[in-house]
Amino acid sequence: MAAAVEPRIDVGQLIDARPLSGIALRVLILCALVMLLDGYDIQTMALAVPSIAAHWELPPAGFWLAQSAGVLGMGLGSALLAPLGDRIGRRPIIIGFVLLVGCASLCTPLAVSIVQFAAWRLLTGLGLGASLANATALTSEYVPARRHTLLVTLMFSNVAVGAFVAAYTAPAIIERFGWRGLFVCGGLLPLALGLCLLVALPESLRFLLASRSGDRAIGPLLARIAPGHSRAMVYVPQAGPLRRGSVRELLTPEYRRRTLLLWGMFCLNLAVVYFLISWLPALLGAESWSRDAALRGTALFQAGGVAGGVLVAWRLDRGRMAQTLASAYLVAAAVLAVFLLTHPTVGLWSALILVLGIGVSGAQLALYALAAQAYPPAIRATGLGWTATVSRLGAVCGPIIGGWLLRLEMGAGGILGVLLLPTLACALGATLLPRALRRTSSRA
Repeated sequence: MAAAVEPRIDVGQLIDARPLSGIALRVLILCALVMLLDGYDIQTMALAVPSIAAHWELPPAGFWLAQSAGVLGMGLGSALLAPLGDRIGRRPIIIGFVLLVGCASLCTPLAVSIVQFAAWRLLTGLGLGASLANATALTSEYVPARRHTLLVTLMFSNVAVGAFVAAYTAPAIIERFGWRGLFVCGGLLPLALGLCLLVALPESLRFLLASRSGDRAIGPLLARIAPGHSRAMVYVPQAGPLRRGSVRELLTPEYRRRTLLLWGMFCLNLAVVYFLISWLPALLGAESWSRDAALRGTALFQAGGVAGGVLVAWRLDRGRMAQTLASAYLVAAAVLAVFLLTHPTVGLWSALILVLGIGVSGAQLALYALAAQAYPPAIRATGLGWTATVSRLGAVCGPIIGGWLLRLEMGAGGILGVLLLPTLACALGATLLPRALRRTSSRA
């Protein structure tokens, strides 16, 4: 009599049916540290600009090439290098490009001209763009679906944590070591993290099962996640061939609608976020806030973003996507309307800035987690990379538009009121997003 054949199990269902494993927690923590590097780099660059501009006897506005190089590098890294994770694996891309960030940051203080400085910033951005998208993909492939949005959002919130760390440590570093000390610290951190990743970061189990079914790492990973299950007992569903690393897959009929909708929401949302990060201190100064109080007001916006991201993600994991995201944007729009139509007191300004961060920045963090769920493993890094690339358009345009509006002397309330339009457009997109994602098959 023939032996009964044991049914095979989808590895995704296997992960979802169990509590968060120790190896998934390790991946979550390590990838959160990768995110922290991004926030640290963004904030230190902003804090270093006045000192560097003075060193080369340039006005801060004349430093635009170096400021833009990092953003350009992140866009190129997300679009051109992040998709390599779908071909050769998440682990080598994350480790290799985190080490590149460290080396480029350490070389930045050696620059003797703005062009050299911009070149090192470009390389730093390339490394960050490639590593962040793959860290998001790797985390999303290890955490259970019922807690996916919350956990990925918690990981992304470390961008704000990195910015806080930089903001509180940078003044002391600059005072003792000068602006070069910021980039030395910004180089040593990723190099140390890269060594930790080399030792402790596993490859994506789903990637290995789909692409390297004979890899010896599969057995030990399965033993850590689901003891008693062998390689022969699990599989990754495949619903047709996918061209790994191809942006064309993102625009096929199955994925086109969600791709364009995500790109639009990311672009508009990040335009608002970077507008506020770049110009909120100046707007608060125009309202007679002191310099220190204006910086604390900006910190309130960041703090609201972390709190809002966790709150929004917690509700998204309970299946309330349209209501939750749309509500976050509508709350932000209401705050902007208050700025436009009234003249709040200083105390009310502080409360409104916190709520604005909860709505706008919190929704942005949750969007990253949703984007990770929008594509199957074979094109996940590609989808995240190109979404990040397109969103950089908003990140670049937001500060530019803010500077133009400041020159028009519309007043703080009038300038903030302009942000109502993209915020309401995001609310509309939130109502359309669930239907666009509904066609996600077992491939995801």
